[in-house]
Amino acid sequence: MSDTYHTELQETLSHEAISKALFENYESLYAVDIETSAYQCFHESSPFSSLHLESRGNDFFKDLETQMLRTIYPEDQPYVQQMLSRSVLLDNLKKEKYYALVYRLVINGKPLYHKLRATMQTINHRPHFLMGVRNIDAAYRQDRAHEEQLSALHRKEITHLEAILASAEGYLEANLSKDLILELSNYVVPAALADKLQPGGEKLLSYSEFERWRIENLIVENREKYGEISDRDYLVQSFSRGDRRASVSFSMRTADGQIQPCRKVFYLYQDEGTGDVLSFCVLYDLTEQQRKEKELSDLEHELQMSRIRNFTSQMQPHFLYNALGSIQEVLLDDPKYASDLIGDFTVHLRSCIRAMSHDAPIPFSQELANVKAYVNIERMRFGNRLKVAYDIQAADFPILPLSVQPIVENAIRHGIYERGEAGGHVVLRTRAAEDRWLIEVEDDGVGFDVEKYKKDMSAGRVDSTGIRNILFRLEKILGAALAIHSCVGKGTTVTIMVPKERQKR
Repeated sequence: MSDTYHTELQETLSHEAISKALFENYESLYAVDIETSAYQCFHESSPFSSLHLESRGNDFFKDLETQMLRTIYPEDQPYVQQMLSRSVLLDNLKKEKYYALVYRLVINGKPLYHKLRATMQTINHRPHFLMGVRNIDAAYRQDRAHEEQLSALHRKEITHLEAILASAEGYLEANLSKDLILELSNYVVPAALADKLQPGGEKLLSYSEFERWRIENLIVENREKYGEISDRDYLVQSFSRGDRRASVSFSMRTADGQIQPCRKVFYLYQDEGTGDVLSFCVLYDLTEQQRKEKELSDLEHELQMSRIRNFTSQMQPHFLYNALGSIQEVLLDDPKYASDLIGDFTVHLRSCIRAMSHDAPIPFSQELANVKAYVNIERMRFGNRLKVAYDIQAADFPILPLSVQPIVENAIRHGIYERGEAGGHVVLRTRAAEDRWLIEVEDDGVGFDVEKYKKDMSAGRVDSTGIRNILFRLEKILGAALAIHSCVGKGTTVTIMVPKERQKR
């Protein structure tokens, strides 16, 4: 493509494109000729210019693979390459006016979230992709934190509502300032007091009178503490001090004479109209509450496992694109090698599908087969730079599907890959100790500062979803533990410890 095209395009777009980029805080703006793939960048911010990307070229999609991808966070590269292919761009922009994707660019050594927005425009009577890229890292992380906060509050509200409606033995609402009961549900009321609860009547039931009768006739254990906490003056003073909640555990006699362990929670608030202090008292049968808590714990566990499986399924396309692309490269030159790679790819794909469908333990030999299949595919990309050894002294024990392979993958991608042409070694070892099986993945890659990584992980500065998921699954299902030892410049060792005793029970 001659310089004439770029000159004409510059004259047509320069003022409009740059003003738009500055107005909408874009880091850069590109125009790509749909027919020829020639492209030009019309605006770059200072951080974006530090990436040293070409500002123009004759084939955007070729340059995307050869120079632009190096600026993208490694885990996002396959995704960006796929989503910015000519066919995907055209298909999506034919359906929608705007096409957008979020990914991470590595700027000054830090992965920062960016958003690319594309649209189709006619420039000089020729169809073009017009694409803007802007930094959304702070807003994106803030939105995620806000969503997590809202989600936590929503879960809390649901849990509280379910506790009241499902596991509560009864509830009582009282106006403490006026010493009156406003509403009762499922509370035993003696005949002498029942007529004072008639709606619209002149007789009103005193909160203090009702609680004294309960203490004298129903409370069996922890009677003194119950009297102290449920006292109207005590609750009003608690509210004045800023306390909005009080509780007491005790035992009471039921209508059939049984002794029932209970817990009563007093939620304190103020009537905005009158200023009166009110109390919403919830009475729990502890035996029922314990059953509900176990059900809730089981549901939360299943929800977490479901999220992990969803996350696993979402991550698989990244590897699939790489693997299929690699096989395609050697298909014509070496059909036998390509056939072997397809076999390895099938083994790995089967393991991924198994992990997405359930988390039942499998023999370690099956996970080892998946590891070897994955390594064989990666070897095609790395060549002699990647050397993997297997020291398997024990294999007759259970492990979770897709739990060892991702650790080997991390060793290759974050340890060996970072060494460049020098490459490196990865060793997978297993052995039986007295009370556990040990699985070690050791590499002589670049290593990292483990304590700094933990701090960055806690602060959300690194994406630790993968390692968290593996650890959660190992702990919850096998009672296993995971330890990481690393030394900068020397390498990393990850050890999985699977207890034998848990398998016997």
